[in-house]
Amino acid sequence: MKYKYKARNQAGAIQEGFIEATTLSAASALLQRHNLVVISLEKQKEADILASVSKFWEGVSAKEFVIFSRQMAVMVEAKVPLLAALKGIIEQTENSYFAHVLTLVMADIDEGKSLSESLRRYPDVFSELYVNMVQSGEVSGNLQQSLESLADNIEKNYILSQKIKGVLYYPAFIVTAFFAVAFLMVTFVIPKLTEMLKETNAELPITTRILIWSGDFMQHYWWAVLLVIMAGIAGLIYYVNTEEGKKEFDVIKLKIPLVGRVIKFVYLARFAENLSTLVKSGIPIVTALQITGRVIGNIVYENDIAEAANRVKTGGSMSEVLGKKKKNFPSIMTQMIKVGEDTGKLDMTLDTMAKFYSREADQLVSNLSSIIEPVLIVVLGLAVGTLVFSIIIPIYNIAQGIK
Repeated sequence: MKYKYKARNQAGAIQEGFIEATTLSAASALLQRHNLVVISLEKQKEADILASVSKFWEGVSAKEFVIFSRQMAVMVEAKVPLLAALKGIIEQTENSYFAHVLTLVMADIDEGKSLSESLRRYPDVFSELYVNMVQSGEVSGNLQQSLESLADNIEKNYILSQKIKGVLYYPAFIVTAFFAVAFLMVTFVIPKLTEMLKETNAELPITTRILIWSGDFMQHYWWAVLLVIMAGIAGLIYYVNTEEGKKEFDVIKLKIPLVGRVIKFVYLARFAENLSTLVKSGIPIVTALQITGRVIGNIVYENDIAEAANRVKTGGSMSEVLGKKKKNFPSIMTQMIKVGEDTGKLDMTLDTMAKFYSREADQLVSNLSSIIEPVLIVVLGLAVGTLVFSIIIPIYNIAQGIK
């Protein structure tokens, strides 16, 4: 937070300015540390508003997290003090929201908190996985290695997330474009083409009559149809963002034909990648499972992983629980986990499975693209064929009759 201060320096002169700190008392302590006698100190609400607006528009991208983690790793390895390292990174950060958060983190560290404690205060920016990895690095003395692992993990998770988006967005874009063109055709093009047909008393095919009726309706009520569509989309987006809607959407995603299989493989790769990274860092398996479940991004897998964590907590094995969830965790995954548990090399087997399912997802995405294209060609061909049969042929027949 930013505070506006008015203070008297050692020479007795009045000094005014702004200072970043987490609390009012922290700001006062920082000023006193600089040999200033505080006269007034006020919180600047505008800074919080600007930060919120900046967060909405900018956020913090995966690329920025990767760069931040690698820069921190290099500076820690070079024995640069944390405050100096953060200050250097803040000066180079173009994202104003991220720079604001890092400034607050720096203020916390200046008050005596550890890096992980400071990061934990900002859960909207630093995930639970990120904070626990940093804490593990601090405890073990391998902070540099933990930061490097985090950078790799964020990069891999970003690639996996892009695969899910690619699988969902591509068909959605094509379907949206198709319906947008159909809307424009029925509203503006077809009425002009059917104008001559309506003036004749010729017997028209049922498809032609449907198109004429649709064109007439859309010409008069296209705005109402557009409003209904927009309201439906807004309602769907709102529902998907509610807790119940997210749960339902998570279940539906896994059941979508063809696409669901790709999404499932992406979640399996993410599960293996995140759990492997946490186990490598020395985080206890129960905690690692709980964190992985919360950051995986799907309620179905989150519940299965939470159940496995509870089972391990009471002395059971993770592979035993996941082995019963064959619908979400294939046998090859649970068998490899069992091998890792038995040999004490769980992180290595999970790493292998992460690479395997990432490759499988890549292959399925390529296959899906190959399948979607011919399907779209067939659909467009049918649409064009219907148009020709319903409008062009009747017009041609009428023209022939006139001759």
